[in-house]
Amino acid sequence: MLDEMDGKQARRTGNSSPLGMMFDHGCDAFSVGFILTITAKLLNMGDTMLTLTFIAGSNAVFHFATLEEYYVGGLWLGPFNCITDLCFPLIGLYFYCGAFGNDWLN
Repeated sequence: MLDEMDGKQARRTGNSSPLGMMFDHGCDAFSVGFILTITAKLLNMGDTMLTLTFIAGSNAVFHFATLEEYYVGGLWLGPFNCITDLCFPLIGLYFYCGAFGNDWLN
């Protein structure tokens, strides 16, 4: 969520640039892939086509949203923002599995 705020602040103060946006989205793309890989491992998804679809599909959605923002000039999200709203359940899942393990998934 802090990642979203720095972009909003840069746009408000007039300090945003296309290079800054691309650098920010590059860091976000790495983070999304890393978080999805951790989540797939935590959920014991294994080495299956479902895991590949989960990670590659989510990264593709992120990639095309970045392209839309770059070429159209803005990214307009609906009332459910996956970046912010999905963050809380994932953090809860990580804390729960860190405290109690992920044996409940088997």
